[in-house]
Amino acid sequence: MIDELREYQFTPEAWEKYWHLFESLCLPIRGDKYGKLQGLWQERAGDSVTFRHLWRYDSLDERARLRAQLIKVDAWREGFLPQAAAQVSQQFLQVLIPRFETAIDSLAPVRYLHKYRCPTGKAGAVIQQISTAVAEGRSPVCGLWATEFSDPNQVVVMGAGPVAPQVDVQASLVVETRSLKPLRVTRT
Repeated sequence: MIDELREYQFTPEAWEKYWHLFESLCLPIRGDKYGKLQGLWQERAGDSVTFRHLWRYDSLDERARLRAQLIKVDAWREGFLPQAAAQVSQQFLQVLIPRFETAIDSLAPVRYLHKYRCPTGKAGAVIQQISTAVAEGRSPVCGLWATEFSDPNQVVVMGAGPVAPQVDVQASLVVETRSLKPLRVTRT
């Protein structure tokens, strides 16, 4: 199983247009046929809006197969994509490997995204320490992932609290924390 974390940046005006397109075109076209939506979050910082959405697939091959099918859908290719692309300032995606079962319900309380930029070869140790803290009840984590692409030395944690789980890897480690606002959509 893999998760794909998609991140788009917008101006506030472009974000409003994009969100309308996302609700009215993207979700009705995609549904759960082309990956399973796990969560949606927004972050505002100054004159920038960042939109993150997490999709689940059985495998990287399954993701490729479903994305190839999706691009064949006329409403997606000719309706949603051209209008949406015109709104996006920047796009970034990561392929993540869940390190414990993450159900959609467990992501509901997510308010913070913590990214650990690990020294080469240290991501496994960071994952192990966070997993132990979660198992012992010392760290309330909603989701924990190893990054497959784009940076294999990054660990991604989503949680309800602003404090990132503490780790000790005896090397330089950078932890970036982002405050997120969960978004809700009405699916028909």
